Amino acid sequence: MKHYQVLFIFLASLCIVSCKTNYYQVYEVKSPELSQKDNSMVFENEDCKVSYNLWALNGSMAFIFENKTNKDIFIDMTQTFFIKNGAANDYFKNRTYETRTFDALSLGYSVSKTYIGIDGYWPSQYAVPLFASAKAMAKAQAGISAAVTVKESEYVCVPARSYKVLNYYNIYPSFEKTCDNKKDYPKNEATIKMYDEHNSPLKFKNKIAYSFQKSNSSLTHIENTFWLSTIKNYSKKGAIEKRKVQEGCGDINVHKREFFKIGGPNQFYTNYVGMQK
Repeated sequence: MKHYQVLFIFLASLCIVSCKTNYYQVYEVKSPELSQKDNSMVFENEDCKVSYNLWALNGSMAFIFENKTNKDIFIDMTQTFFIKNGAANDYFKNRTYETRTFDALSLGYSVSKTYIGIDGYWPSQYAVPLFASAKAMAKAQAGISAAVTVKESEYVCVPARSYKVLNYYNIYPSFEKTCDNKKDYPKNEATIKMYDEHNSPLKFKNKIAYSFQKSNSSLTHIENTFWLSTIKNYSKKGAIEKRKVQEGCGDINVHKREFFKIGGPNQFYTNYVGMQK
């Protein structure tokens, strides 16, 4: 009899584990001075074009700075800040750091993001992240090249008619729980909260300073502001779909990968686990 009881407890525990699934809390923001085009949120003036795509786990504040002029532009990193709910975070911290090259093939996915061009393409944003196993990570560590020491610069030079990608901060939203199972663990999707510009609990911005010479005497300041407008929860079924992916030539290396069927440049997400309903 005891053996049956143990077996029952084991099967019940297995069912509980197997019934757990991923859910996604998605945050949508608005920005008064940015327009949405080419899968980006875009600010533009006569000198430059600044593009964002926030869609990432915890929100990516990476931005593409395009120099539209025939002269070099210098971004003054000492006067450039990521500001979240009034708290300013410096882009320049006078750091010395090491850059290393990883053996990405041993992980089975690309370690770094790819940016095809300034036309607003963010090709890796909507693929569901793969998590490497301990064995794969060990292979990656074995594949690390010799480190190169780099001194952080006070200025980032963006040459004429070119662009650079600056990727320093994530947004890290506060997770919202309603204690209503239909909203916290929806079958497809559920709206949690809606805000306007005045009562939004999350406001953030990039303050970018640049000039055409390494000097802070003639700086131009840009402020790209964002505020949280809507929070929604999605089940895995409501958020993700599988698509066929072809690697290389021919049909030999065709396999299925998970991609988000939701999301956009003005949205980002966090994930959590709950009981499947």
